[in-house]
Amino acid sequence: MVYTDSASMDTTPQVSETSTASTGLRQLYENVGTVDIAESSEQRYRSLFEDAPVAYHEIDINGVLTRINLAECALLGYKREEMLGRPVWDLVAAEERAASQEAVGKKVRGEKALVPFERTYRTQDGRQVAVEIHESLIRDSAGAVIGIRSCLLNITDRKRAEAALHRQAAELARSNGELEQFAYVASHDLQEPLRKIQAFGDRLKTKYAAALPAEGVDYLERMQNAANRMQTLINDLLTLSRVATHARPFVHVDLSDVARLVLSDLESRIEQLDAEVTVEQLPVVVAERLQMSQLLQNLIGNGLKFHKPGVPPRVSVKADLVRDPNGAAEDVWRITVEDNGIGFDEKYSDRIFQVFQRLHGRNEYEGTGIGLAICRKITERHGGTIAAYSTPGAGSRFVVILPKVAQEDTIN
Repeated sequence: MVYTDSASMDTTPQVSETSTASTGLRQLYENVGTVDIAESSEQRYRSLFEDAPVAYHEIDINGVLTRINLAECALLGYKREEMLGRPVWDLVAAEERAASQEAVGKKVRGEKALVPFERTYRTQDGRQVAVEIHESLIRDSAGAVIGIRSCLLNITDRKRAEAALHRQAAELARSNGELEQFAYVASHDLQEPLRKIQAFGDRLKTKYAAALPAEGVDYLERMQNAANRMQTLINDLLTLSRVATHARPFVHVDLSDVARLVLSDLESRIEQLDAEVTVEQLPVVVAERLQMSQLLQNLIGNGLKFHKPGVPPRVSVKADLVRDPNGAAEDVWRITVEDNGIGFDEKYSDRIFQVFQRLHGRNEYEGTGIGLAICRKITERHGGTIAAYSTPGAGSRFVVILPKVAQEDTIN
């Protein structure tokens, strides 16, 4: 029997040649697989980058172009080799180059956030192209920033359309301003000759009515009635033009107080018609007080005027806070003026807010056809809207939308 001294035994683990070879093959296979996956991902990325339908480029931390796709070459009219190796700001409009260079430096240093922005590039043939740029940082395997990848969206047509829209808006504002000023001047200048017609008509009737035949007196009265209608028309035109040309600063206005004064002014008319006007609690808004008075007086006055024969008018005024029908986040005040009058066909719901538009003859109902046009102009000046809802014979409902007043609102 042979004994072995355990103290002299080699206790180092022994690995067979077969085991060592197997491990080496496995590691080699895994490394090759990793390389294949990396190369495949890179190929896919290059394909997506190159074939993208929008312009892409990459720059290093110095702003030098290192990769450009075909869409950007087509957008700017350069060959790829004409752009590679150049600072990206060489391609932008001269007046924006300094800002572009400064922005690149701040972004790679982490001093400036990457948010979409607009830049003007210059094409190879000298044309200017407006682009909206979306960026992302490029990092190495250690996480260090090594460049910026940019996507360029061509917004040239959109910018041209916006510029044209701004020009049209400015021209429209100028034209409207001139028209309002003309309406005011013309109406004001018409006052003097009209006063003379009225004055001499009154003298003629006072001194010579007895000497005139019945037909002559009729002609004279017709002339005076026409002059009075002209005076009313001029006054309404002046009121319409003054909504913008003689506007006053906005202040906090309690519409309940305004409504009480309006009802006081309409008191004799209300008593004459045996009418009933109910006004619920109304809000405080930022507005021009006089124009709010005109707005309520015209709407309540309409409810009194267009009443059914033999039926006492009933007019109600109320307000509630609702979600903005146009989708804005802030709630709005909805002021409703409703009556039990003759109503109208809703196909005319827009026409009634136009100047000189009447649904009834002058002999049926008094007025010039300007009152509701004034209401629309006032609500629009206050950032609101007005709409009318009605059914013939079943009364009308006018809805005014005005912005809600917050405590922090600034008053002009």
